[in-house]
Amino acid sequence: MTVIAAMTITVMAWTGTYASAAAERLGSLDLRSNGNLKQLRKDVRTAIYVVKSGRTESELPELRFYQYTVKKGDSFWTILSKSSLDMDTIMSVNNLSSPSEIKPGMTIYLPNMRGVIIKGRDEKSAMKILEHERIAARFVHRINKKADFDKEYLFVPCGKISGVERSLFLGTAFINPLSAGRRSSGFGTRRDPFDRNRLQFHSGIDIACAINSRILAARDGRVVFTGYRGGYGNLVIIRHEHGYESYYGHLSRYTVKTGDAVGKNTLIGYSGNTGRTTGPHLHFEVRKGTRPINPGVLIGRK
Repeated sequence: MTVIAAMTITVMAWTGTYASAAAERLGSLDLRSNGNLKQLRKDVRTAIYVVKSGRTESELPELRFYQYTVKKGDSFWTILSKSSLDMDTIMSVNNLSSPSEIKPGMTIYLPNMRGVIIKGRDEKSAMKILEHERIAARFVHRINKKADFDKEYLFVPCGKISGVERSLFLGTAFINPLSAGRRSSGFGTRRDPFDRNRLQFHSGIDIACAINSRILAARDGRVVFTGYRGGYGNLVIIRHEHGYESYYGHLSRYTVKTGDAVGKNTLIGYSGNTGRTTGPHLHFEVRKGTRPINPGVLIGRK
């Protein structure tokens, strides 16, 4: 499923019986000529004031979503600034994994208030966010038109993501799994190294290195796979928080086993030339759920 299709389905689920609001388009981010943008920014200010000052929940604006098609020259940060929304809101509502995912032609959703989307029917998790941000449950009930948390998705006005999620999004959560090496192939569509006439999607990055270079876990997690898998050759997969997984392919051998808990910088194996390769290198891949993400935008310094 494409990112945009996934967003569309999710927003429809969030907005429930008033899903038609999600179809309203925000033609531009020019405050001088766009009445919808002016209203959106006004609603954002009102919602912050009502929630943070503990006013009556009936003073909250009706939750609305606007569709916006990203224009040339737009970035995650310019959209954030012009809409008066914050990083947590745009990231959460659009299920983004990094700011660089915002590209011209992409359709994103902008709500008329700051907040985050969480899975419903989990009162414990919902209450944890509310307590941390000092948000009264009555505001969540009002916005989601439910007297409880029994809904597939909930919008939490003025809610925030965790520090871990924020570091994952900003690219400071993963270290480079190799202390030395040269990036030999990037993420995305490329020519098949075995057939230059054919294009293929490359779901990670390749880092050329000497055979038997030390490969380190890029983040704390738990090993969920070790073994030989098709073109990956000898492969280690580590599962991290919030649905992220990292893949380390073409290893000569691995030094961990399935089920092991590993910390960032833990030695997990040695580079090799196993699987479908044209030379020794590490294939490093990061996924959120089943969706590959460009690891190049997630790797921070050690």
